[in-house]
Amino acid sequence: MLPKERKRAIVLSGGGGRGAYHVGVLKFLHEHEWFPDVIVGTSIGAVNGAALASGHTASSLWSLWKRLMTRDVQIGNNVLNMVKDQYLFDTKPLRETLTREGWVHEDRINSDDAAVHLRITATDIDTGRLHVFGNSEDVFQSSMTREAISLDHILASCSIPLVYPPTELNGRTYWDGATVSNTPLSAAIDAGAEEIIVVLMTPWEEEAHVDIPKGFIQSAGLSLDWALLASFRADMKMLKRVNSIVQLKLENARLRAIIAEMVENINRDDLSDLYKDENQDGIPDILEDRLRMLPEPIVIAPREAISVGQIISYTEEGHQKMYSLGYEDARRAWAAAGLSVEGGHSH
Repeated sequence: MLPKERKRAIVLSGGGGRGAYHVGVLKFLHEHEWFPDVIVGTSIGAVNGAALASGHTASSLWSLWKRLMTRDVQIGNNVLNMVKDQYLFDTKPLRETLTREGWVHEDRINSDDAAVHLRITATDIDTGRLHVFGNSEDVFQSSMTREAISLDHILASCSIPLVYPPTELNGRTYWDGATVSNTPLSAAIDAGAEEIIVVLMTPWEEEAHVDIPKGFIQSAGLSLDWALLASFRADMKMLKRVNSIVQLKLENARLRAIIAEMVENINRDDLSDLYKDENQDGIPDILEDRLRMLPEPIVIAPREAISVGQIISYTEEGHQKMYSLGYEDARRAWAAAGLSVEGGHSH
């Protein structure tokens, strides 16, 4: 059933054939009893998110990934049509695979039996605007579109420009959601999340570097990776600035409340409950209800760049590598966040 709480959210970035990385992260989180209430998925993150909303676990999703081959996702476009169509591969096989292999169950995703509150992103080609589609209402006012999530929504989120064809949806034409925002934090916050984990498939550290790309696919993929990472870094900086402003407002409100109480109620002793501070953070709870701090996420990302060519490559060997890397990077980020890492688990 749809979780009553919206406390925990995971944001799954795009990355095509590198998507088994997400599953390794999920496996680690599940072993540590961390289960998302909200999933925001972009591109291959939308595929994995929809699978989880359909009822899959990290283990069953891994079973699907292990047998997912390139032929199950795409076929090469006719050379004569490439210039006219402006894409290299057709994703018709992906649509068939998601249905035939049981990755996605639309009826469940769009019912009260959905396992999570799902958000999928796609970019409107006409306007360049990022659209967020969801299977439930947001907690806070937003521009998210609440509607039944279909395979078209998932494929729209996966429509990498020049690599895959755009997708028609609701009379509009869409590209991959990662085109303008690979890791949309606001979608998780608007859904009500207070605890967010972001999974990137590009190095997060500022000093990360990669080899010079060779060929069209590597160049296009790498330029997209870096552009999207820059947008996420900008989102993080904005989040921290907003938190600073909120903190200043809270402190100002707290001081004004104290002064008002001292001036107007200096002889009264019956107002202790009004300005109670149960979480003992120095700010009256009544004020915290009005001004909400935005959660700063735990970021799980590789230390070194993953081959850009793997975006369009789906092999068992590649999946195993990505799965193991995601698991270990999750362990590292979890420990860095000061959380207890359980030992002895096999992945």
